[in-house]
Order: sequence, then C-alpha cells, then structure tokens
Amino acid sequence: MKSNNDAASVKCCARKIWAHFKEFVVSVKGDLKETHDEMFQGADTPKQRLQRSVKHGLLLLAQLCLIMGVYAAGCALASVLPITLPGNILGMVLLLVLLGTHILKTKYISEACDYLIDNMSVFFIPAGVAIMGCFSILEAAAAKFAFVCIATTVIVFLATSYTVLFVSWIMAKLGKDTALAPAVEAENAAKANIKNADSGNTHGEDAGKHHPHTPGGAFGTVAGKEA
Repeated sequence: MKSNNDAASVKCCARKIWAHFKEFVVSVKGDLKETHDEMFQGADTPKQRLQRSVKHGLLLLAQLCLIMGVYAAGCALASVLPITLPGNILGMVLLLVLLGTHILKTKYISEACDYLIDNMSVFFIPAGVAIMGCFSILEAAAAKFAFVCIATTVIVFLATSYTVLFVSWIMAKLGKDTALAPAVEAENAAKANIKNADSGNTHGEDAGKHHPHTPGGAFGTVAGKEA
C-alpha cells in the first residue's frame, strides 16, 4: 500500500513539473517572439534579419561565457582557500566586487543576466526531479520539511528586501541615480534648512549683542553712561 501511495505521489509531482515546464516553454516562446519583433522591426531584407540574429546570439553567448568565467574563478578560489566555501557563492561575491569597483561594467553582462532572470524557473526543474527521488525519505518528516521551507523563504525574503534597501541607500548617498535618491536628497535638504535656520538665529543673536544700532549694542551702552 505504501509503495502504491509513493508511486501515486511521484506521478502527481511529475504531472505538476510537466505542467510547469509547458508553461515555461510557452512563456519562452512569447519572449522570443517579442524579442524577434523588437529586433527585426524595420529590417528590410532577410539578410539584415540574419545579421541581427547572429549579432544578438554572439553577444548573448559572449556575456554568458563571461559570467561562467567569473563562476570558474570563484570555484578555483574556493579550491585553494583553507576553509570550505561553495564556489558559486565565491563567484557571486567576486562578481559583486568586480561590479562595485567598476572593473566589470554592467553593460558587459546585462543581456545575459536579463535572459537568465526571465527564464529562472527552468533551473528549478532538476531540483524538483531530485526531490521526487527522495520523497519516501521526506515523507516521515513532512511537517518539519514544510516548516523549514516556509521559515527559510520568509527569512530570505526579508534579508533580500533589507539588503536591497540598504544598498540603494548607500548608492543614493554616493550620488548614484537610484529610486531612493529623491528621498535622500529631500533628507539632505531638510538637514540643510535646519542648519541654515540655526545659523540665522545665531547670527541674529550676535548682531543684537554687537551691532551699534540695536538697543542692546554699543549705542545703548553709551547712552546709559551719558544718562
């Protein structure tokens, strides 16, 4: 009976994965059609269309090779470190350092990154297939597994959100054009207005003490002496 239930669960998971895969294929076809229409708009001859297609393909391939090169560098760095760290994590850190120091420009990898992000769901298919193979092991701890999945999803969501806000705030402080730049500029302007108001009040008090034409100034002192 248990084996029948496992087989039915595996078949159900397989159907869901196949349905997600078909949705992914349909979305990819739609994206390719939109990209095709955008790229070939105004192309007069099939030769021009072919040239644009080849150029776009070569550009995407070159950017993917560049990203894979950074990943390979991260794996090589992980192999020589005295502590055990995943090569893909070190590769992402290395890519962040290269982008942050402007050694690597965003335009050199933007096309490939956009393509990978738009089709990110395809990378979850191998993980889903691997989970189906371990379904009998996970069945005994299904509640714990679900709790870990939900908790880690919430933690990752919060950590990502606050990290993006913090990095955007830093970039806005440095003068970069980000979504938080207007808020930071307004904050700086408010601080400048408060500082100017405090400075104006200080100057007014000083002028009242030392200006000869004010009642509390030198003229008032002299008038008091004459009286």
